[in-house]
Amino acid sequence: MHITFLGTGTSAGIPVIGCDCPVCTSPDPRNRRRRTSLYLRAAGTHLVVDTPPDFREQALLFRIPRIDAVLFTHTHADHLFGLDDIRRYNTLQNGPIPAYASANSLADLRRVFDYVLAPNHPPGTYRPELIFREIAGPFAVGAVHITPLAVEHGPETTLAFRFAAVGRSLGYAPDCHAMSEPAVAAMRGVDVMVLDALRYRPHATHLTVDESVSLLRRIGAGRSYLIHMCHDVEHSAAEQQLPAGMCLAYDGLTLDW
Repeated sequence: MHITFLGTGTSAGIPVIGCDCPVCTSPDPRNRRRRTSLYLRAAGTHLVVDTPPDFREQALLFRIPRIDAVLFTHTHADHLFGLDDIRRYNTLQNGPIPAYASANSLADLRRVFDYVLAPNHPPGTYRPELIFREIAGPFAVGAVHITPLAVEHGPETTLAFRFAAVGRSLGYAPDCHAMSEPAVAAMRGVDVMVLDALRYRPHATHLTVDESVSLLRRIGAGRSYLIHMCHDVEHSAAEQQLPAGMCLAYDGLTLDW
């Protein structure tokens, strides 16, 4: 299994517009965070989780060669608004690409990207070719088995995913404020766990760094990575304070196992 962190930042991205704080002006490239997205490759299948506004830049910078399916955790703008750039992969691959989401998220996709399914298009229209598929339970894309898990994101529910392929496993929960015991149990013991950790101060819709560390201890993955950080979190200083086996992810970090 191979993953690349395409983006590890919160909705504002880092640097934040108009901010000259130490993190936003840091020369450490690990403190530059595009909006959160993940690229996963396993057993010949290529998946992208979420398409943020930075998706075109991410695809170019990290050289994504192919996309067999797109999965959505939810449809907030920072996870959704790069979807139109999937159209280039339609051209490269000469065919439509499935987009998997919950029923509520599919309704948002059909509303925001209504032109995708519109029956009549003017000549020369260049639009994504997508096959919208509802996530109603565990499913597979190629040899990758995917278990969706509902997690709390403030008053809303978003999806986390447990991926399994070729005897390897990954847990991924980028926007999370609380995780039920059944969801924790489903993630428990994965090889790699990736979890939300917005900042140190409490937040209404995201885990803090300390809350994330506590939850990661309960999950007990072989390796754990924190993502979706804002500019309150400086990479080097934060990582020095994390327990053994836990790290801060950064844009472009790749893992193979």
